[in-house]
Amino acid sequence: MKNKILLIVVCLLLTLLNGCKNNPPKEEECKCEEGTWVFPEGTKCLEEVYAEYVCIKCNKTIEYAPKVKYHEKITEEKEATCGEDGYLKETCANCDYSYQINFPKTEKHDMEYRIIRKPTDKLYGLKQAVCTSCDKSTGSVPFIANGVSDHGKLSVNGRDLVDENNEKFQLLGLSTHGLQWYGHYVNFDTFDALHNTFGINVIRLSLTTAEGGYCESSDEKKEYFYQLVSEGIKIATKLDMYVIVDWHMVGAEDDKDKNPLTYKDEAVQFFSRLSEEFKDYNNILYEIMNEPNGPTTWNDCKTYANLVIPAIRKNTDAIILVGSTQWSSNLNAVMQSPLEGYDNIMYTYHFYAATHYSTSVLANAYDKGLPVFVSEHGGMDSSGDGDINYTNIESWYHVLDSRNISYVAWNLSNSKGTSSILKQFTTSLTDFSDNALKEWGIYYKNHVRERFNFPDLYDKNHQ
Repeated sequence: MKNKILLIVVCLLLTLLNGCKNNPPKEEECKCEEGTWVFPEGTKCLEEVYAEYVCIKCNKTIEYAPKVKYHEKITEEKEATCGEDGYLKETCANCDYSYQINFPKTEKHDMEYRIIRKPTDKLYGLKQAVCTSCDKSTGSVPFIANGVSDHGKLSVNGRDLVDENNEKFQLLGLSTHGLQWYGHYVNFDTFDALHNTFGINVIRLSLTTAEGGYCESSDEKKEYFYQLVSEGIKIATKLDMYVIVDWHMVGAEDDKDKNPLTYKDEAVQFFSRLSEEFKDYNNILYEIMNEPNGPTTWNDCKTYANLVIPAIRKNTDAIILVGSTQWSSNLNAVMQSPLEGYDNIMYTYHFYAATHYSTSVLANAYDKGLPVFVSEHGGMDSSGDGDINYTNIESWYHVLDSRNISYVAWNLSNSKGTSSILKQFTTSLTDFSDNALKEWGIYYKNHVRERFNFPDLYDKNHQ
């Protein structure tokens, strides 16, 4: 009995298996929701004929109706340059249709310098700006061997800034004012005129964090500021200059901005992205905090630095400038507890000669082995206004130049106050003649040119 039941079960299983093989599951029927129009062979463009609307999945005709065959357009576009016209052109893959819009040559030139005569120890060089896209060129301009092409990537050796040949090197330059107000000065023509007139070899891009600046902006405005800094780097590079990217926190209107830790996340993100994008550039210095002040402690600054520096070091070993408390003037705290584990670090010092009379803190720090960089200074008082104290500023320059310490002046703008180099009525972005400059601008221009042994050449021979 048991054997008979077992035999019946086996037979039933075999029957079911054979049934599955012979009758596989039916595929889901196509709903024909999406199709394409198929025209009879030889149909001309813009001709109305009966065409089939065919399902793209099952190839079934969904509809048969009169339909116009439109052009199969191919678009070709060429941007206008100063050398050639541009155009937008349409053609058809199915007929001889053609349509074109022409754009006239632009007035924007892509200028770069070519060396006419290299400078020597006794004679200045000559260079000429030429356009890479047309035959536009400028007259010859004098220059000296104080740029990137002659000194290469900079580094820190002990307390000194040195060039690629490990020789002591000095950067003298200008800082922009806050980019949210004066970003229009970041352009090739302005930097070019500034470089040729003042003879500076470094420009500082002041990215203000608060006061409507980077950290208080929408994502869209943040991107604008980022691209402005990127453009400034590229322009400085094209002009053979070094460039400082300044995270300009100061707390003038926002007490929270006195401490660099307030916007530490934004800083890490910004410097990570920037150092990754420009990791192959050899002319950038990263200033990670401008002027910590108020209740901020040196330990706060160190905590912040230990977050931001590793983010930069993932991409580059470029020089990093680190501020200190008391508006970047407390070098004594730095000497008592310097950052550890990093190469190519310098500590910034800021002074304004009509307020800061004593040079001893900076001189003592350097003389005891601390690498110091004056990333901001002025001849007036610390408000950025008031009379220039010529006696004090000359004393400061003697201390700095005798030690080959680099310094950057505040500021490139036509803002109020004596610290802006341009007069308020100067609207030109390229005029740095004495008539366009304030007292501070004229003085600093003459000082830099004399320091670099490049006096009067521009004014006398190339006015």
